Amino acid sequence: MLEVYCDSSYNESEDSYLGCVVLRDGGQLHQSTTKVPGHPQNNLDCELAALNFAISLVRIFSKGDAEIIVYNDSTEAVRAFQGRAQEVEKEFSGSRVSFEYIPREKANQAAADSLSKKFPVFFSSISTSDVESFSRREDVLSDIVRNGRNVFYLEKVPEMSTNKKTCYRLIVRTMEKTLSDDLVYPVKKGGPGTQVKAAEEIRKDLSNPVVLSSLKSKGVRLENSYFLLTDETWGLRGTDSQAYSILPSSIPHKIICDEVDRSPQNLFRRAERFR
Repeated sequence: MLEVYCDSSYNESEDSYLGCVVLRDGGQLHQSTTKVPGHPQNNLDCELAALNFAISLVRIFSKGDAEIIVYNDSTEAVRAFQGRAQEVEKEFSGSRVSFEYIPREKANQAAADSLSKKFPVFFSSISTSDVESFSRREDVLSDIVRNGRNVFYLEKVPEMSTNKKTCYRLIVRTMEKTLSDDLVYPVKKGGPGTQVKAAEEIRKDLSNPVVLSSLKSKGVRLENSYFLLTDETWGLRGTDSQAYSILPSSIPHKIICDEVDRSPQNLFRRAERFR
C-alpha cells in the first residue's frame, strides 16, 4: 500500500509552502517541502495544491500498488478530491485510489504539517506495533491484575507546558499502586509531532542502564508490560491498528487502548472485576 500525507501552510503576505510524506507498507520513502505554485488566495487553495502535488508524488513512487491513499487534514479539500477519485484512478491502472481526511495530530500528518512550515523532519527510528483494544480483551485485563503487569502511560503537565513546549510525565503503575511518576519530558513544539519526539526521548531513557537501574529499584518491570494510549498520546496511533510505542522494540510488551474512554481510570476500573 502506498500512502501520501500532505499538508500546507498559507501565508497571506509571503510564500506559502506544502509538505508531503510518502510511505509504502508503513516504511517512509520520501519527505519534502515545496513552495505552493501561483498566488493562493486562502488556505483552501493551498490544501488543494497540496493534494495535487501528492498525486504527482504518486506518479513517481507508485509501482502497481493495489491501494493508494492520499491523506489531508482539510475536510473541504478532501471532499473535492473524493469527487475526482475515479478520474485519478484511471491514471493508475490496477490500483484503488482514495482520498481521506486525517487529523493533524496523527504522527505522519504532523510530519507533513511540520514540513509545510519548513521544519526539518527526520525519519523516525520508532517502529510501529499492533494496538489491542482492552475493552474487547478480558485476557489483557486479567493479565494486568493477576500477574501484576506494569502499565506505562503519559500525561501532560499543564503547569510546565507553554506555547513553545509540551511537557509529559511518564507514569508506571500496577493495579495496586504507582511505581514511578518522576520522569518528566519537556518537548519543543515544531518539527516532528511532539508526541513522537517524546516517545523517542523515553525510548532512549528506557535503554539507558542508569535509568533502568533506578526504575528497577522502584519495582518497575518492563518485560511483558503494557503501554496505554491515552488522549495525551493518541497522536502516536497510526491510521489503522498500529501505533508508535514509548518502549524499545527489544522489550516484549503490548500497546493497548480503548476507542471511547482513553483514560487510565477506565482501564483500571474495568480491570477491578478480575481481582
